[in-house]
Amino acid sequence: MKHLLALLVVLACVVRPAAAAPAGETRVANWKDDRAGVFLLMFDDGWPSQWQVAIPELEQRGLIATFYICPGKGEYKVYAQKWESELAASGMVYGNHTMTHRGVSDLDNAREEIFDCSKTIRSVQPGKETRLVSFAQPGGVGGNWHITDDELAQLLKEDHLISRPPFQGHGAMYHVKTLPDMTAMADKAIANKGMEYLIIHGVERLNGTYQDMWAMKQEELFFPLLDYLKQKSDAGELWVTDHISQHKYETERGSAQVQVVSATPEAIRLRLTCAADPELYDLPLTLLTHVPADWKTAAIRQGEVHTTVPVKDGLAKYDALPGSTGIEVTKAE
Repeated sequence: MKHLLALLVVLACVVRPAAAAPAGETRVANWKDDRAGVFLLMFDDGWPSQWQVAIPELEQRGLIATFYICPGKGEYKVYAQKWESELAASGMVYGNHTMTHRGVSDLDNAREEIFDCSKTIRSVQPGKETRLVSFAQPGGVGGNWHITDDELAQLLKEDHLISRPPFQGHGAMYHVKTLPDMTAMADKAIANKGMEYLIIHGVERLNGTYQDMWAMKQEELFFPLLDYLKQKSDAGELWVTDHISQHKYETERGSAQVQVVSATPEAIRLRLTCAADPELYDLPLTLLTHVPADWKTAAIRQGEVHTTVPVKDGLAKYDALPGSTGIEVTKAE
């Protein structure tokens, strides 16, 4: 009898539903929209196939990438009007690859090569004048890089530049040559709840008189890779974005804190803060807030920003900007 009673007690503990989280309890999603991982597509050197093939295919699938331009390099200069007008407003993001891709002879030359490239980007792409820009040190310059790592770091800090992840192990057609290897990188990002990336130079041009550097075959590699990333994005598993957006989100999330100011059956009031400089780190974070059980939809208000979101499994998922402006979550009628 004692054993039976003990068994019943154990069973009662096992089957008893877990206590619901209190209304207002909120977590910051690891990545935007609570996606599992992040994937970054990066294109170097401003080769013609990037705007002739890559950008139209990205736009068709609703994907974005970072394009590391060299405004003083031959391929860019020939098509400067393209890069600085219609492409600049395409939704793609430009990164700094220095002006000429020839290296730097000394600190003064480095300042010119790096800062002038940033100036071009900030003048032709929409956005705040003072904003973060991704930086990629050019390779293949034959040892012509005559500043120290500390000097480079100081220049990047002064110009609000963020170094991208290294080329090593991530160059398309140099390190990563097959479609399974490329899609495996996306799968790794999802499995590890982290970030992966691929650095591309050229894409096959069917009617070109020459092929760009390390050109990816269209039908065999590039198109199916984009289709795979699109599929994972549509499934809510992968955030395909640019380097600076990924960097901002990760940096803000690292010090983000959510304070429940008040929580009633009618309204939840929160405050979201982080330690990052709000002038440079201005990307909304995704929050998931527990709401009362009878809510089917939730209205979100933060300053002048209003939105309505569905409630799923007792959670309202929405974006909010860290800072002094409070967040109000109410039951939507």
